[in-house]
Amino acid sequence: DMTKFLPGAFGPAGPRPAELIGKLEAAYAEYWRCADECTRDGVLVDAAAVDAEAQALGMLKRCGVVQLKGGYDAELLGRVQRAIDTIAEKKSAYNKLVDRKQLHDGRFQVYLPFRAPFAERAAIGVSDLVLRVLDGYFDGRGFGIDHVSVLTSSSPSGNQSLHPDVPYFKGLTVSVHTALVDVTTEMGPTYFCPCTGEALRREDWPGSAAIKMTILKQKACFGPSFAPSFTSKGTVTIYDGAMFHQGLANGSGKDRPVLKLEVGAEGFPERRNYIQMAPSAGKKQTRLFREALGPPRMHHVQSKRS
Repeated sequence: DMTKFLPGAFGPAGPRPAELIGKLEAAYAEYWRCADECTRDGVLVDAAAVDAEAQALGMLKRCGVVQLKGGYDAELLGRVQRAIDTIAEKKSAYNKLVDRKQLHDGRFQVYLPFRAPFAERAAIGVSDLVLRVLDGYFDGRGFGIDHVSVLTSSSPSGNQSLHPDVPYFKGLTVSVHTALVDVTTEMGPTYFCPCTGEALRREDWPGSAAIKMTILKQKACFGPSFAPSFTSKGTVTIYDGAMFHQGLANGSGKDRPVLKLEVGAEGFPERRNYIQMAPSAGKKQTRLFREALGPPRMHHVQSKRS
């Protein structure tokens, strides 16, 4: 009897084993329904739709991932791409910002400098629509930037291992990835295990934790899962960092770059300390971004470098 072995662990009257098993079975059934629905119906939302915000927020809360087609302004994306190209041309500065330690399986990233055009919220992937979706997802809690970079999957590269970005609960870290090129199946899109990740609510945690441990043991999604067959340039993919996912192999002969932004609940980026292994220049630029685009809602402070 676990209630005797761990007094108080299950609340005042702790559940009996049969009751606990019943709850786990119900959680499993709900997980399967959720993952099947998200995989079958897809997670793509047209950013121009009248109810795009409601659709996207609902999708993100239920599936853990949503894609906003046309979520990034095309003219702005052109300016940002030219600025990224300029960084790559200046080898000395580029080499100080490039990071080949934190990623694996043929991936690397270049931390962006805190200057125009990147210093603007929209330029790093957070349009007004995306901001409202994030605000709804964090449910009024403060949130701000963790880090921003251009992540590239080189060709050829292999499958990443299945993983969450953070080994914690949902609602702490969210990734906002903007496709800088059209992404085909051959280029190794991100493969998602929807509806996974540990829940914050006490009553939902046992089931979500059991599903997480099963995935870790099997090293594979055991429920319905998917990878988008095509992601158009300018599509913004938003997903919870606690959800299991992996970058697939890129055998296209072309690199697959994405504008990678991660945002976190107030105080979490510092506790997570993702940039501990980043190059010193990357750490410096990240701190400048955090000062300008931090909690409570990625407010903008005009950069002196802009």
